[in-house]
Amino acid sequence: SIDILEKSQCFALVDGNRLPSDMPCEAEAMVKGDSREFSIAAASIIAKVTRDRIMHGYDAMYPKFLLGKHKGYPTAAHMAAVRSHGASPIHRRTFAPLKHMNFDEDGQIISAKNK
Repeated sequence: SIDILEKSQCFALVDGNRLPSDMPCEAEAMVKGDSREFSIAAASIIAKVTRDRIMHGYDAMYPKFLLGKHKGYPTAAHMAAVRSHGASPIHRRTFAPLKHMNFDEDGQIISAKNK
């Protein structure tokens, strides 16, 4: 992790147009960084592969959402499963389209705004 490096040894390239406010070292935001810097592109691939593996594990825990197939991206099939079964504990409710929905304590949709 970046936290174990001494500040004098640390410089981060961040893919995007903003830096996190809590960066522990000097950094540069780089729009379209994954197409401009090999290190950002490599990190992006590693992050995606890691996320896909995590989603396969979640697929075993929440099989009705078919996370092993679409990795949790909001495909039509995934959103149909959310409408049918509600949101699981791993669903990020601050991300669209779930952020436009209200859920009860069991994850069932109470209401949804059309966005």
